[in-house]
Amino acid sequence: LTPPESYSAKFPHQMSGGQRQRVAVARGLTLSPRLLIADESTSMLDVSIRVSLLNMLTRLRTEEGVGFIYITHDLALAKYFAWEGRTAVMYLGKIVEVGPTPQVINSPQHPYTRALLEAVPEPDPELAAQKKAAGGLLSAEIPSLSDLPSGCTFHPRCPLAEDRCREIIPVLRTAPEASAQEVACMVVTDPQPAASAGTAPGGGGPP
Repeated sequence: LTPPESYSAKFPHQMSGGQRQRVAVARGLTLSPRLLIADESTSMLDVSIRVSLLNMLTRLRTEEGVGFIYITHDLALAKYFAWEGRTAVMYLGKIVEVGPTPQVINSPQHPYTRALLEAVPEPDPELAAQKKAAGGLLSAEIPSLSDLPSGCTFHPRCPLAEDRCREIIPVLRTAPEASAQEVACMVVTDPQPAASAGTAPGGGGPP
């Protein structure tokens, strides 16, 4: 914020949202922290200022060894800032996928992570049509936190949901096709074998 003398005597309500965010980041950095938790710390900034601030935080991370837990709804921002780190995707307050950022972005394993990436606007009409045809969520309604669904809380919206998803709460496990990622989805980590044609349940014995 320049010149500083124009801002030093101002109260918070006399600043814009972007200016207040920059002051909040500056206050967090004054104590030379080893870890900084930033919750949507650039959401009110113009794009040019946002990139400048993120580049400054990146320099702090690489030159001073400051660790960051960066919380955001913007996948593009997460990709930009945390490309050399790890990304955790949360749904209704629980982590459903975690791993190195390049793998999570380029090879998402959890159906919710895939849906988030599919929701990113695509300027190319042909690619946008391909993404739309690839599928999506069964419902746009988010469950109430006071009345969560049984089993996997994502199952009412999940295109991969099976009967067991309504009963069993999934835990983070290593994804078979992406060993660097952990996923809370039984359909991904423990797929049920398809029943063989002509084989009765229970081993094909007499009824």
